[in-house]
Amino acid sequence: MRNVQNYRQLIEQFENGPYFQLLGFQIDWVEYGKASLRLEKITANDNMQNMLHGGAIMSGLDIVMGLASRSLGSDAVSTIQMEVRFIKSLAEGTAIFQAELLHQTNSTAILAGRVVSDRDELLAHSTGTFKL
Repeated sequence: MRNVQNYRQLIEQFENGPYFQLLGFQIDWVEYGKASLRLEKITANDNMQNMLHGGAIMSGLDIVMGLASRSLGSDAVSTIQMEVRFIKSLAEGTAIFQAELLHQTNSTAILAGRVVSDRDELLAHSTGTFKL
């Protein structure tokens, strides 16, 4: 884990969120403008084809980009826009969600998000705009 101590309170706020806990996410690390979390593929998060549900992928991307946005110093952020491209399904293993700041103004942040498998296969890519 990298720079976790600097962001301990922020991490705890996310980890204590009921939706975060419901889906079973785990935060790996947070840095200024960056974050990473993971989600083990379990039956509760499956779609009808026994793959990781697209809604869980979108939620994870929104959460990891929101976490990276909050690392910039805002007490609260809101998702203004988010686009997701699904590339590959996940039948087993762990999905790793990563976000990185692309551009920041006084009131917004634009981030890129990606989801890879624990075998380093690209599963999804996203961009999002967040109100700071």
